[in-house]
Amino acid sequence: MKHRACYTATWLILLAFTFVAAASTGFSVSLLIRRGSYFFDIAAAMVPPSWSYVPVVVAPLWATIRMSLAGTALGALLGLVLAVAANAYVNPWPFFRLPLKGLIHLVRTIPALILALLCTFLVGIGTLAGTLALFLYTTAVMARIGYEDMENADLTAARALAAAGCGRLKACVRTVLPAVLSGYLTNVLYLLEANVRHAAILGFVGAGGIGLLLNERLAWREYADVGAILLLLYVVVIVTEGLSEWLRRVLDGTCRLGRAGRFCTGLSLALLVLISLTALRLPEAGQTSQAAAGALVSGLLQPDWSLLLATDHTGVAYLLYETFCIAFLGTLGGLVIAAFFSFIASFRLAPWVLSVPSRLVLLLIRTVPVFVYGLMWIRVTGPGPFAGVLTLTLCSVGLLAKRFLIAIDDIDRRPYGALLALGSSRPAALVRAIVPQLGPRYAAAVLYRLDVNLRDAAILGLVGAGGIGTPLILAMMHYDWHAASSLLWGLIALVTVVEMASEWLRKVRRF
Repeated sequence: MKHRACYTATWLILLAFTFVAAASTGFSVSLLIRRGSYFFDIAAAMVPPSWSYVPVVVAPLWATIRMSLAGTALGALLGLVLAVAANAYVNPWPFFRLPLKGLIHLVRTIPALILALLCTFLVGIGTLAGTLALFLYTTAVMARIGYEDMENADLTAARALAAAGCGRLKACVRTVLPAVLSGYLTNVLYLLEANVRHAAILGFVGAGGIGLLLNERLAWREYADVGAILLLLYVVVIVTEGLSEWLRRVLDGTCRLGRAGRFCTGLSLALLVLISLTALRLPEAGQTSQAAAGALVSGLLQPDWSLLLATDHTGVAYLLYETFCIAFLGTLGGLVIAAFFSFIASFRLAPWVLSVPSRLVLLLIRTVPVFVYGLMWIRVTGPGPFAGVLTLTLCSVGLLAKRFLIAIDDIDRRPYGALLALGSSRPAALVRAIVPQLGPRYAAAVLYRLDVNLRDAAILGLVGAGGIGTPLILAMMHYDWHAASSLLWGLIALVTVVEMASEWLRKVRRF
């Protein structure tokens, strides 16, 4: 009875906060109904795309691919090294391990676009800044995943080797590392898919790639050209996800390759990464970059306390509250839509004539950069947090639906088939046999997406979609590092608190 009362109270609190967040962000169903068609005006203007503009897009698109490949590969390598260094078994000294974990967490909480903007101040505009940002982001994410997997691994064999005279590091490399390497590489492939989409928007802050071209065409309202850019990006995402899925099947043993096949695959990937690296040009170190680095570090260490302590709408506290409301409602909206798509796009639960088109639509939703959605929704709602909510709703659909489909592929379908054989309707069979199996997996995906949406909400300010992003990016653009420091530390604190709450929920509910 006590458990049921706690469960009911939790849902009532979430429902109450949903209404409060909707009021705080200006959510209006009547406005959406009245002006919602304006969203599709820009979409319609992109069709058909400008085929004559395709040759112009090829070079920046290749730069985007190079950035994502190089940043992901280098970040994955360094992330593995840092994961070993942050592992409590290999590194039992807290005075070294804990600061390293703190640094990893600090970098991981900063959105890739903000990292790219910081890198442009240090190395100048261009693909080097974008590659460096993706490298830092990938390093932090993979280091966190790596040391958590290692600390959860079975250490029996490692301890046996260490007792026999083998050092802890060597024992970890020989026993723990092979055990977690397959899962680590699988996560690298997932992150590569995300980095391709990240790289597509880094040009908005001058960090190279196709984003610079996309920003220019959107500013000039050349929507047919934007359609050509998105079409080619869609093709790249399809190829990337197809290749990643095949490599994941190779890693988990579903698709078996001979020795020659493994060698050719590894060699091809290595050559592709090397080609991406050779295209980078290192800047010459000068006084300008040194001065910029000094001012940046000094400002980040000396936040503007007047912003941190302010209680009005310009203060960090209110901006963080608004950012969380945007991320929360965007995640909630994405959950509802993605849950629907996950059932009609599943090959296990729906006929292929329905599932294949649904999957293509989901892939298209994932392809469109967040800023394009933001600009399209601003046409409906005007600048402000409501546009941010609608933008993150669409952005959440793609990732959540993909996670949901993976969960559906892993379920036991026999209870569902048994209920159908007994005469139960499909909806009733889904509710009774499928939903109970999916609940924990869906909840874990939603918590992860909320964490991602907090970062995405922080960069939507670049298009005026509310939250802490607008003042943060403006402060960085005007070199007001003290104000930027206050806003950035506030964002880091918010992400950290939400992450701790999510981790607690996972342990309590065993997601």
